[in-house]
Amino acid sequence: MKLLVIQSSIRDPIGILGDHLVALGAELFTWLPEEQVAPPDEDFVGLIILGGHMNAHEDDKFPHLKKTVDLVHQFHADDKPIMGVCLGSQLIARAFGSQVYPHSTPELGFSPLRVVEPVATEPWLQDCPADLHIMQWHFDTFDLPAQATLLMTNDICPHQAYRIGANIYGFQFHLEVTPDIIADWLSAKSDWIDTHYPQLDQHIQAQVKAHAQGAASFAEQVAQAWLKLIPTTVAS
Repeated sequence: MKLLVIQSSIRDPIGILGDHLVALGAELFTWLPEEQVAPPDEDFVGLIILGGHMNAHEDDKFPHLKKTVDLVHQFHADDKPIMGVCLGSQLIARAFGSQVYPHSTPELGFSPLRVVEPVATEPWLQDCPADLHIMQWHFDTFDLPAQATLLMTNDICPHQAYRIGANIYGFQFHLEVTPDIIADWLSAKSDWIDTHYPQLDQHIQAQVKAHAQGAASFAEQVAQAWLKLIPTTVAS
């Protein structure tokens, strides 16, 4: 099962999500546009788009964004599953005609999520813990595409998880992170964050202890369910 992973930032690898996918039999091919002009030339059965610090419409500064949108269209036309995480979810929304723009409130740290009932029929949401908290690190949000079904939400940023068709998923939150990835983000945070969120390090470190294990279990459930969307005729 060859999967194309688009990693827009060196600081946002696929983390625990990738560990689960590999353990389930996936072979990951990562395109890091900071170091590679074009993605690997392989026959992929699925596409995963990770996060990044850029806005989803900044094609002039980050040309790979337009290529990523083109790949969303291509994989969708071929009926291959797609998953977007944070910036990835925003780029999928853009590919389906929606705008991405600064949110009124940055979302930094583990936020509570709730399932939108009764539309969320996904197996990984059936036993979703009522106290599920997943890591967030974003300043932008997006309009929900007309084709999308909202699956998860919260009071800070309403568009947290959505589905388009049967095999395209967008997650605004960071289900891929590990404690080491989070520590790296904190070490590189901007002066603006330091000024406006002076206790963020201590706050998130406490959240990691409380919520990292539950978040990792959720990522495993998503990985298992998403891989099942790949037809068995092409998965081997």
